[in-house]
Parts: sequence; structure tokens; C-alpha cells
Amino acid sequence: MTLHVERECTDEQGIDISESNSSRLRLKQDAAKGFWQLFEAIREAALPNTVFMYPVVPSEDIRLNPLVRDCELEWIYEGKCLQRSSIGRGIPTIEITEDRWAAAVKRLGSGEPVPVYTRFALDAIYFAEHDPPRGIIMACAAWETALRYYLATVALKRDPAYHLASKGLGIPRLYEFAKLARGGPLFYDWIDKAIDLERDALESYRERMEKLGGMRNKLLHEGETKLPEMAATHSALAVLSAIEWLFTGT
Repeated sequence: MTLHVERECTDEQGIDISESNSSRLRLKQDAAKGFWQLFEAIREAALPNTVFMYPVVPSEDIRLNPLVRDCELEWIYEGKCLQRSSIGRGIPTIEITEDRWAAAVKRLGSGEPVPVYTRFALDAIYFAEHDPPRGIIMACAAWETALRYYLATVALKRDPAYHLASKGLGIPRLYEFAKLARGGPLFYDWIDKAIDLERDALESYRERMEKLGGMRNKLLHEGETKLPEMAATHSALAVLSAIEWLFTGT
């Protein structure tokens, strides 16, 4: 497909093919926005269609859109092509170390899949970059699923009543029972042992977790999609740490 982004500009701007001028004119940004909005509209337009098989997410850079394999850029001014270049995806190659390979082989060999709540949390990190509101939703899903699983399996071994607690309504209520079973509020024992930057990071994550439910409620009940910068990413990372804390030492 071909995307055309047109701008009114001066002659000086029209012949300036620099990256800084392109950014000022928002050529690539608007191409990326138009691309994902088109496929979002196609996905919504009719059922069934194969767009549902692919991730349709916003992207400020068209190279980072998961629907794009390769693309070619042409800068045309007054009917003349001043620049033509091919740009591949800017997503770096997956780094696999020997330790990570061994850990993956061990998990597969033991027949233990990655827990659902961990998968949700990792999905939240992905969507935090591409679609922050969806990242918040996935982060909440990860935390709620982890709390329910913890109460229904780990805490259950101490008191059968926790199984009933795992069926409770909402994250706040689940978290109250989890605090009782875990021995204290989120990160309480980690913070006691942490120093300097590590302590600051844990306290920051705790604050993020306290705000997580409120952000989700604004998304779900008020349709509020504007989030503070990096809020989704930091929330997803906080959830990953909270899940690790929940199951550590238990």
C-alpha cells in the first residue's frame, strides 16, 4: 500500500530532507498514525476479517508497527523525488544468552508453562509502549489473576478459607486477603532490607500499584484514555515486581 502525507511548506522546507525537518513537519508520525487508524477501522468494520489475526496498535514510528515488515520512503517536492530510502523494522533482534536458553529448556522439559499472570504482565509491557491504555488493562489483569492464584493455591495450604477468598470481588479485596497471607503490605519485607536506589524503586512501585486500579477505572468507566507519560510502562514493571514479591519466600 502507499501512504501520502502532504504538507504546505516553504521552498526551504521542501528541499530540506533532514530528519529534524521531517520531524517538524510530522511526516513519519502522521504516516504511522494514518496507517494504524486505517487498520483499526478495518478491524472494526466487519466480522469476520483477517485483521483480527494481527496486533493493531498505535505507533509513533511506522517501523515499529508490528503490521509492517518493510517500507520505502520517498520525499517528493514540486514533482521531483529528492530522496528514496528503504527502512526496515526498528525492533532489535531478540537477545538469547546461554543462561536464558537453559532456563527456557528447563521450563519446557518440566512441562511447566509460563503462568498466565506472568504472560499478562509481559503483554502489559508490550502494550505500554504501543497502546498505553491497553497496557494498563493488561497490568490490572495480571495483578488480579496473580492474587487469585496465590490465594487459591499458596495461601490455601495455610488456611482453606483462602480458597473462598480467592473468589472475592475486585483487586482491593483480593489484596487485603493476600496481605494477611503474605504477612504484610506490598514489598514490606523487601523495603526493610533495601538501601538507597533499590528502596526508592520499591517505594515508587508501591505507589504505582496503589494508583493502578484508579487508572483502570477511569479507562473502563469514564473512557479516559489520557495517561501520564510512561505511566503504563512503570505500572507494568511494578506489577511484574509485585508478582515476584507475592510468590517469593512462600
